[in-house]
Amino acid sequence: MGLKVVLIGGGSFSWTPTLAGDLFLRGSLRNSHLSLVDINQESAEKMKRYCQMMMEDLDAGWTITIDCLEEALKGADVVCASISTGGLEAMHKDYTIPEKYGTYHTVGDTVGPGGISRTLRNVPVFLSIAKKMEEFCPNAWFIHVTNPLSQLTRAVAKETSIKVVGLCHNFSGTVSMLADYFGVDHTDIDAVSVGVNHYTYMKNITCKGNPVDQQLSLNNYIKYHQNKTGELVTNTTDDLINKHLGLQKNMEYYLNFFLFEKLGVFPVGSSNHVAENLPYYCNNVETLKKYYIRRKGVLPRRQNLLNQGKEKIERILNGELPLPRIQLSNEGLSLICESLLTGKPSRTIVTMPNKGQISNLPMDAAVETWASITGSGIHPIFSGEVPANVSGSMLTIVNEQELTVEAAIKGDKELLYQALYVSPQVQNKDIVKELGNELLEANKEYLPQFFDKELFI
Repeated sequence: MGLKVVLIGGGSFSWTPTLAGDLFLRGSLRNSHLSLVDINQESAEKMKRYCQMMMEDLDAGWTITIDCLEEALKGADVVCASISTGGLEAMHKDYTIPEKYGTYHTVGDTVGPGGISRTLRNVPVFLSIAKKMEEFCPNAWFIHVTNPLSQLTRAVAKETSIKVVGLCHNFSGTVSMLADYFGVDHTDIDAVSVGVNHYTYMKNITCKGNPVDQQLSLNNYIKYHQNKTGELVTNTTDDLINKHLGLQKNMEYYLNFFLFEKLGVFPVGSSNHVAENLPYYCNNVETLKKYYIRRKGVLPRRQNLLNQGKEKIERILNGELPLPRIQLSNEGLSLICESLLTGKPSRTIVTMPNKGQISNLPMDAAVETWASITGSGIHPIFSGEVPANVSGSMLTIVNEQELTVEAAIKGDKELLYQALYVSPQVQNKDIVKELGNELLEANKEYLPQFFDKELFI
């Protein structure tokens, strides 16, 4: 008897091939059930066929179905969500509206006005899923890969009894870069992770067990990048995005090495993510250029990437292209599923409510650390303090996130204004209400908690 794994957003042409392929590759999960849920029935049908092809190619022995949410949740052991309420059009507004007020997002999915806006849209959907889980599968794990990871994890943990974990591949991607930098395998790099998603720092970095702080210099990174001829492969879903946007040719980790020289701790994730927590680096176009920070944008590039992925899978389904070789990625879902089913211990980076794993961040805030996984569950590992020289800026980000989650749950405009006011990215505090009102109006159809409270209740 295997697991029942539900993929909400199962029609995704980017996430589902990776997550499902990983699950099928783990032989211990044989005889499990994959249930695909998606509001786009056509996409779900295509992904079911694609998953069936992968499963048969690997002789994995899974059952694959498409179900409505309620049916999918019945008997589920693990529920994974990869969704984006409002899609690319809404994401584009998260990016462009703040620019009118002087905030230049480099990613726009976690902090600042863009991250706040995205939180407001996704929280009602996530709480709806979690409350249905309380009814149909109260003991299941809700494991998600949806941004903003911290805020959504916090909202579910705060408002429901469901066990919730967020998964991000930024740590894995940074380890892959450091392994390439040192010319070793990614398994040779280890570090402690402390912080919140997309603003996490590595402590005690080692290569083959030896400390490497003295070797992490900006000059060495520049030389490494200049001498590098091939692409940096992180074995995550970011590889496709970076390749499409040409980011593999950019010095993506320049700011990381620069900050390490100034602060003595190494930021996790590319410069684009790091910069949004430190607004000096992304509220001025010239500063962005100086530190090789790229504004990724949304339309039309993300839409083009989505179209390319969809076209490729459709050609595979039509027999015009061969099924690519299925390889295990660095995404954490399948590893967690294997440990939950078999009891085989493992560890991975997760976002979970703080129960003391980070000693100097508020209890219950969603924090990102190592966790151990066994048959008894997912257990965060004690990771100590956020270093004092970055703890102040991180606490400000936590405050912004806490206010945003409360605003999203209650549909409270005043709390929204406070979140924007606290946000380091909003440097002109005089425009907070105007900016907040424009974001609300732009997302009106996705915000019942603000505009249709009776329906929301």
